[in-house]
Amino acid sequence: MQVDLKLEIEPYQGLAGIQFGMTPEEVRQVLGNTVRTFRKSPSDALETDYFDALGIQVFYKQPGVCDAIELAAPAKPTLKGKDLLGKPFSELCNWFQSIDSAVAIDETGLTSHRFGVGLYAPFAAIAPDEPVEGVIVFEQGYYDC
Repeated sequence: MQVDLKLEIEPYQGLAGIQFGMTPEEVRQVLGNTVRTFRKSPSDALETDYFDALGIQVFYKQPGVCDAIELAAPAKPTLKGKDLLGKPFSELCNWFQSIDSAVAIDETGLTSHRFGVGLYAPFAAIAPDEPVEGVIVFEQGYYDC
């Protein structure tokens, strides 16, 4: 199946075609079987799916269901129709602040708990006009300790 790389984020649901709670098999049916799996750390119980050609990583929690999706080029994640990758961090930071008054900003990006989205810009603190390199979309409670 050909996947459109422009993917609209559905806050706390997933994004076009991939929903939180899906099993690896269901995700692979949507994205195709050209997947590489790995463990982010030796202590991780579950593997992460990496669809390199699509720029998509899918993370799983027990009992083996999707709880977060990370995107990089060539994927084109959007929120409310706005492109989130490749744009200057400062521009997207200003936009997020206009739609989420509680957005959390740090030295490498931001997290919007209102929309279940995080942006990764490795040099956000020292070079805010550098582009956003990664987007994470997560389910409710993903960052709860």
